[in-house]
Amino acid sequence: MNYVFKGRLCGLLCSDDCREPLAGVKVRLYRADARESLAVLAVADTNQTFHQVSEEDIKAKSKLLLAETIANENGEFVFNLGEKENYKGEAFDIDFTCGTGFGKPIPPKKITEFQFHLTTLQPQWRERNADNQAEYLFAWEYCIVSKWWCQILQKLDRWVICGKVVDCKTGKPLNGLRVFAYDVDLLQDDPLGSGFTDASGHFKIVYTSADFSKTLLSWLNVEWPAGPDLYFRIESGSGTVLLKEPRSMGHTSARTNAHNCFCVKLCVPDGEVYTTDTPLFTRFGEYKIIGDIDAGGLTAINRTFASGIGFGFFGSVKLVGYATKKVPTDTTRPLFYRFTYSYDGATWNPVTLAQTQQSRLVVGVREIIWNGVQAFQDIVIDPNQPASVADSIPPDGAPGVIPDHVLHQDANGWVRVDQRGIDNGFIGPLLWVNTNVLVPGGSPATPGDAPGNAPLSPKNGRRVFFAYQTTDDPANPASVHFKEQTTKGVIYVNNWEEVRLLQLDELSTGVSGCTPITTHAHVRYTADHELIASWALGIASAAVPGGITITGGSGTVPRGSNNVIDFATPGTVTPAFNTWPSCAYKLSLVTRRKLTNGEYNDDHTGTEIIFCK
Repeated sequence: MNYVFKGRLCGLLCSDDCREPLAGVKVRLYRADARESLAVLAVADTNQTFHQVSEEDIKAKSKLLLAETIANENGEFVFNLGEKENYKGEAFDIDFTCGTGFGKPIPPKKITEFQFHLTTLQPQWRERNADNQAEYLFAWEYCIVSKWWCQILQKLDRWVICGKVVDCKTGKPLNGLRVFAYDVDLLQDDPLGSGFTDASGHFKIVYTSADFSKTLLSWLNVEWPAGPDLYFRIESGSGTVLLKEPRSMGHTSARTNAHNCFCVKLCVPDGEVYTTDTPLFTRFGEYKIIGDIDAGGLTAINRTFASGIGFGFFGSVKLVGYATKKVPTDTTRPLFYRFTYSYDGATWNPVTLAQTQQSRLVVGVREIIWNGVQAFQDIVIDPNQPASVADSIPPDGAPGVIPDHVLHQDANGWVRVDQRGIDNGFIGPLLWVNTNVLVPGGSPATPGDAPGNAPLSPKNGRRVFFAYQTTDDPANPASVHFKEQTTKGVIYVNNWEEVRLLQLDELSTGVSGCTPITTHAHVRYTADHELIASWALGIASAAVPGGITITGGSGTVPRGSNNVIDFATPGTVTPAFNTWPSCAYKLSLVTRRKLTNGEYNDDHTGTEIIFCK
């Protein structure tokens, strides 16, 4: 008679939705001996019978071994028992062995095995016919409670963070995001690892005590009595930071000295962008197209990374959003996307290679095998590398560097979404547009412009509108799956440099810079830009340690300022010009434009004149 015993084993980390399969453990069945308490044990709660088996007991019961097998990646196992095992349906003991290499990203070179007893089981066999032969079947599933499973993991030096990421507003789980965990340490913060969220928003990060015990001084281990102090960062697959917790979170009571089984729930602001199956264009850099930018295309809020209200845009700007793998109206068809631009909101042209920043842009990530283990490959748009075969997976080429999976725009600006990305598409930057091509700038100088006077021809920028389109067939404009997002984005672009002119009259008449200027110092300056954040005229010398102040020598009002001043005029500078010691002096004019690329603001630039007094 054949008896088929099917089972599945798992371990609870801290809650019912944070569990993991006992993948790869060895499951052993032992004949139950003639114990008087056998009937009691066969019906006992497994929580009461669970215990570690000593080496002496393992040796003592070795002659009672009925069969053993290895659980698969899902913790599932199957035993076929019959005449060969001299089995006739009686009760048996169930044990499993688990080693120090269990579930670790990098198993130790020397693995220690431990054996644990689960229970004594009397299967309730159910008869069935298989291949015209009678056999008996019994299925059994058991999940070790966290009380015991976490103690086992502690013996294995296996630390696990089990978490869930949701939208802060809706509570909906977020898929395909990468979560990084860190330990706040005295000398340096330790990265503990990262994991990707699945369709239910869950992620898992596995590490060992060595990962949070690192210090700069080998003889000092500041973490030896306790666990790590945790904080987290969340990114999209393309690397856009969606949540960045401060280090101080690691010092809160809920995060300090974290247990080796630690469960956490994190939420992402504005996560609704990533919970929909509809492709969306959402941001210019880090500025949302709705709410963060006014109708004129200027920033309407402050951002910590690029602070300032009323800023225009310049340089290369990332168009950010979500591109699903498939068109929503036919999930068998890969999605293509592109952006179009317009100066008036009526006439539109595609953003093609000629209008993009022709550099490497990471738009996604894919899972591959490299060096025989799990690894991640960047998906990039990069015209400087040959395009990869669509959806192809590279062969294991270790120990070389993992190559990019390269996408190109077609002649009309369309990009095909890679079907092997770990997200449900691309989340984050979708294209990198070079606004210098759309709204050229450069030097604003006009013949006849002179320091001290307003520019003869002040330069201005202009608004640019952007639309987001998707389709399944770029060659067929009439495809029923072609869609254009109703909401358009608009930015005000100004790539002109500042007018920044500076002159010291006493040096402009052929006088050498080494000839001392003693009685007058006539300074002519012009600072102009349509969106000027600040301008400042300065004078400095090692001979005046406390510094020199110029009255009215700075401002923040567009379009800037122009003037002619004489440092020798009383009240113009402090201390007075006639008290300056004989020495070298540096006269400077520094300006900064009120511009951002969506991630960083424009920096200060300046010009200077060196003279002697």
